[in-house]
Amino acid sequence: MRSRLWLVIVAVLSIATLAVGLRVGAGDAVRAAIVYGAPLPAGGGHAAWQLRTELDDGRERTAETTAFTAAVRARGVTRTIEGATNDDGVAEIAFDAPGLATGDDVELEVRDARGLLLAQGRADWPKQPPRREPPRGLLRPTRVEGALRLSVAVLGARLAPGQSGRVWVRVDAAGEPPREPRVDATPDPGLDVTRAFAPAGPTCPRWGVVEVTPRGHIGGLLLSAHDALGRKGEWYGAMPIAAGAMHVNAPLVAAPGPVKVQIVSASARALAYAELDDAKGRVAAAVVPLVGEPPTGEVSFDAQGPGLGWLVVSGEPDGAVAMRDATRAMPLWIGPGAPCEADLAGIAPASFERFVAVDGFVRQRALLAARRRRGRLIALGALALGSLLETLLLLRAAREGREGLAKLERALGADEGAGSKAAARSRAALDLLAVLLLSALGFALLFALVEWQSR
Repeated sequence: MRSRLWLVIVAVLSIATLAVGLRVGAGDAVRAAIVYGAPLPAGGGHAAWQLRTELDDGRERTAETTAFTAAVRARGVTRTIEGATNDDGVAEIAFDAPGLATGDDVELEVRDARGLLLAQGRADWPKQPPRREPPRGLLRPTRVEGALRLSVAVLGARLAPGQSGRVWVRVDAAGEPPREPRVDATPDPGLDVTRAFAPAGPTCPRWGVVEVTPRGHIGGLLLSAHDALGRKGEWYGAMPIAAGAMHVNAPLVAAPGPVKVQIVSASARALAYAELDDAKGRVAAAVVPLVGEPPTGEVSFDAQGPGLGWLVVSGEPDGAVAMRDATRAMPLWIGPGAPCEADLAGIAPASFERFVAVDGFVRQRALLAARRRRGRLIALGALALGSLLETLLLLRAAREGREGLAKLERALGADEGAGSKAAARSRAALDLLAVLLLSALGFALLFALVEWQSR
């Protein structure tokens, strides 16, 4: 009876330890932060990067709203940034470090409100600076004909539905330049001409502007030109309309200093992602809450320049990366020497690639893998030790059985023949072998289950 009790106790303890080991190595969801870097602006010394907090349950990642404290160390200075990620799990972090240049050591440490580590490490700069896409330049026509040749550009590269936009038109001709050119604009359905063609005057020689307002997501414009010499020309093409884009109201030329930007959403968006870029990289960025009807928000950027910059506004955290879909990019000239507005319209914004500066999930995955290894070691160790103990107990029980049988035989005398005794011993040996093999099979099954769960 005592041997049977020990067999049960060992089995129960082995299974309990196995369960604990599997629980230790269970793949629970992990929460971490990723810091996305962007090219530094002209002159360096400042970085405007983006932080995202996410929850990974082993199947997919979802945005996680988290209060955080970020410590940034670069060029001998330490900056501490406190904030909280929004419903998209996004927050903008900016830091100054005198003399900061691409490739410098930048150490980042991000913790949540409870002090738990979300991300830590040195910024992993790309081996080569991200390349900007070549500007798209003037609009491509579907049809162009006549002695007068028209060039067309849209200020900001794309129009927004419901907001008036400026379409710049230049009239050229072979031989003698156009004399007193006039342009008639005929829109397709879904596009309204809100202001007829008007020459720009001496500020933009040979250019004129037509104001149009998209009412939908597609629309074309027919431009018919003629001059005092009787020459004619036509240009027809689709207008670039950013479906679902926000309205951006900002100056085209500004002095160095704060620049106010108003953002209006034509849809029910509650957030806008705005940033200021220059020719080299990201100068500043902000997440702008939109409230009221229609949803409206304002943000102010400290623009130092001098030169051309871009105000990029999108409803998505990474809208400025590809400059497509509902992203708007409006030119902003800082300081003196601003070119003609038509010249700015002829320059399309160029996007730049971001890079993963620090990925907190790398560390979290390493910790999770180590925990799984420890859990599997506990589970397999419990199985190995349990199988050994069970085998020893079975052997002990078999020996006790043989001793009991021998005593019984001595008590009964030598009535049985030698054949009967040999047969009894043979049956006992087969019974013991069957029990041992059955026990081994059970533990092998548990081993297989542990390995299958650990994958």
